[in-house]
Amino acid sequence: MATSNKSNKSNKSNKSNKSNKSGLDDDELSAVGEDSSLTLSDALQSALLAFKKPPVPALSPAAVRAPDELLFRRLNARHRQHLIVQALGQGLAVTDMAPGASLIRKAELAVGGTARLDLMLDLTDVGFWQGQIAELVSMKWHRDDRMSEIVLQQTDILSFMTLGLPIAADTHPWTLALLDAAQEVAFRVATDFKAIFQMPRPHEMSPDVVPIIRTPAHSAFPSGHATEAFAAATVLAALFPDRAGHLRLMAARIAMNRSFAGVHCVVEHHAGAILGDLLGGIIVKRALGQTIWAGPGGKASFTTGVKPALNPPMASNVETYATIMVPLNVSATVPEPVSGVLGHLAARVRSEF
Repeated sequence: MATSNKSNKSNKSNKSNKSNKSGLDDDELSAVGEDSSLTLSDALQSALLAFKKPPVPALSPAAVRAPDELLFRRLNARHRQHLIVQALGQGLAVTDMAPGASLIRKAELAVGGTARLDLMLDLTDVGFWQGQIAELVSMKWHRDDRMSEIVLQQTDILSFMTLGLPIAADTHPWTLALLDAAQEVAFRVATDFKAIFQMPRPHEMSPDVVPIIRTPAHSAFPSGHATEAFAAATVLAALFPDRAGHLRLMAARIAMNRSFAGVHCVVEHHAGAILGDLLGGIIVKRALGQTIWAGPGGKASFTTGVKPALNPPMASNVETYATIMVPLNVSATVPEPVSGVLGHLAARVRSEF
């Protein structure tokens, strides 16, 4: 199923009434009938007037309020998705930790006021960045095998992340609604980081890179594709634990395709993968009530040019990182209760498995 990712493609639909396409594109009209039209409205009014009954007294708002679960189900899919994204992203804040810095830039992600991740971009190590550019230049001779993926993944990564999984819009609409929301949360947080780091794209550092797709104008660090792909991989690993390894390798491939295309240095994916894993873990905890990453849950850090300060062992690149970081198998664990909008979502997601 083709579902747009958030890194490059804007939603072109009419925002007032048109739903997203996660499979939950039911409209929110409470009356039975066809789509609105002047002919139908005129006919309904004519039928109403024919009975000439006195008006029915209006009920108070308290008397007509439906249960929250019913309200959640009745919502237009786009409105419902807004509430899901809002709940998943609550309390996530990205802060510039080195305002005004030009060559060493640092930003922090806090969750509910608690620092969870530091990213640092060090532009003083010229040799490191020369090596990054040299790696991209060597990769451009191997683009043919990945060309179709590179082009399609500009706007669609979920079709690749769900490859081989029994998921479709008509069978798993709520699962796809969760994945769409996870992508949106990852996009927003990555965008906040990018706005602070303002990292130039590779072709701005060397004309030898020669990108083969349109290069985004926004900052390159951290990689949005890596952030979204690894967030999706983490959420999907909670639902398909036996496919966790495959999901993480696919996320790494999606990320690396951006380097083969010439629009990202490899190190930018590593930072995005760490960010995506963290966000994916938060989303799994909030939406499904499960803990997917082992460990005390302290603050992680990543600095360009230096192996990341993470536990388990260090990784040298995003592909190695994808194999070292193994999510927990949560299939045998009892989930914690989830309330509110996310509680309604969790019940529906689980009903699809």
